[in-house]
Amino acid sequence: MTDDILKRLISLLERIAVAELDGPVTETGPGSLRNLGLTSVRLMEFLVAVEDEFDLIWDDDVEESVIGSLDGMARHIAEETGARTR
Repeated sequence: MTDDILKRLISLLERIAVAELDGPVTETGPGSLRNLGLTSVRLMEFLVAVEDEFDLIWDDDVEESVIGSLDGMARHIAEETGARTR
């Protein structure tokens, strides 16, 4: 379910970017990753960690709405991994 995936994404992000975050991640909608102000290196670390966590590989043509939004990313992962979505 996307709620479970979203929780895992937030937990992963908070572990990876703890030094750059002002507190817990609460925004998950459009632009939510961009709005965090992560460095490009930190964002790449997060994307690689997502690949490892969910056993997937990001396509070169993945949409900005997927990469820039935790909600969009959770939906994409659910579709790619065959998980049921709400």
